[in-house]
This record gives sequence, C-alpha cells and structure tokens, in this order.
Amino acid sequence: MASVLIADDDSGFLVSLSIALRREGYEVWAAENSEEALNLLDAHSFDFMMIDIRLGPLLGVELAEWALLRKPQLPVIFMSAYPYGELEGRMRRVTPLPVLEKPFDVGQVNTVMTNPVESRH
Repeated sequence: MASVLIADDDSGFLVSLSIALRREGYEVWAAENSEEALNLLDAHSFDFMMIDIRLGPLLGVELAEWALLRKPQLPVIFMSAYPYGELEGRMRRVTPLPVLEKPFDVGQVNTVMTNPVESRH
C-alpha cells in the first residue's frame, strides 16, 4: 500500500489519523511541524503528503510549496478544521486534490489516495 507523510500540529489528531491509516494498510510517517516534515521528506520517499493548512511554523501551503521544490511529483492533500478562503488560490496552484475538512473519515482519505483523478474538484 502507499506511504504517506502526515504533517499536523494537533498531536491527538495526528496520532488518531496515523493509527487509522495504518489499519488500512498505509505506511505512515508523522510530523508535528513543518521542519520535522521537511526533514522526513528529505530522508524518505512518499506516495502522498497530507498537510494541515494551519501548521506551524510555516503555513501548510508554504510547507507544500517547499515540499514540491524537493519532490515535484508528490501529490499533496490539504486538511483543515478552519476556513481557508484567503489561501485557496495558492492551494489550488499546489494541488488539484480536494481539501479534507476535519473531521473526516478514513474512507475519504482512501478515495482521494486510490482515485486521485476522480476526487478532484
């Protein structure tokens, strides 16, 4: 199954999502901030990256832009529990994949990861 890097500063959510995806058979790496995520990205290869939009110290979209400089073909999935309207233009330049609005279920993640073309807006 696919490997995924999850970057989210909510440690409870990060642990829960990691467990849920591992149960689905994904190889999961977790980062609690953008610096940790970039270090993992440099050290490993991933099939997908899931990023919280309000991540620190970089915004999620900034992390995605840096990540794509390193791995231009890496599919990015944004996650958010808050409005992101002011960032939507930048987010769409990074990825055509839908934003997963928290709370979401693992089925939504499976849909995006197994059928990324069909799940685009």
